Amino acid sequence: MSLADAQILVALSTDEDGGITAALRALGCRILPASNGEAALGLARAHLPDLVLLDLQLPGLDGLTICKELRRDPGTTQVPVFILSTHDNPMDRLLAFELGADEFLLRSFPPRELGARVRNFLKRLHPENPTPPKRPTIEFVVDVEAHQALVRGREVPLTPTEIKLLSALLEHPGQVWTRQRLLQAAWPGAEFATERTVDTHIRRLRIKLGNARNCIRTVRNAGYAFRTL
Repeated sequence: MSLADAQILVALSTDEDGGITAALRALGCRILPASNGEAALGLARAHLPDLVLLDLQLPGLDGLTICKELRRDPGTTQVPVFILSTHDNPMDRLLAFELGADEFLLRSFPPRELGARVRNFLKRLHPENPTPPKRPTIEFVVDVEAHQALVRGREVPLTPTEIKLLSALLEHPGQVWTRQRLLQAAWPGAEFATERTVDTHIRRLRIKLGNARNCIRTVRNAGYAFRTL
């Protein structure tokens, strides 16, 4: 995944000089800002960002509580979470990892160092040129009428909309589907659906596909395509 495709939710109690946000934008990341804990939790559930950056001390819900809620929710359990703290408290650090945080970082880190850590984490999580797997090709079987999807014989619980999106992408492997075309395939005639709706559902679909998530490739400034692993 290109960093230009990465969407990061940033929830900080303060970022007075804007250094942290600026460092992330310098990487090309898209920022979802949140000023309090409740807003951060709502945005994380609605957008399924590629990374959630949480201040330990946030107005309303604190960072640890948000992390706990994200891990309890099946829809967000795999969303990566970084906790930021002004103090290196061993108990806070331990609790953060016990609750499922991926990193516990100090606010005293220079913004550029924080940005570098985020960049390296996302590159490891979504390598742009992954090594071809040695296992057999993952096979997808989708039955739109039965609302059933199988990946190598394992049923993956998908919503009817996710079934339609996956079925559309599978029709022509390698072909790029624009967001507008996917809207027509999954939400025919729906006035409420937008291109952002497509992005949100694709993120959820990738999470549910687990190890097969890289089969859905983001084509920058174009849309999405299915590729065989």
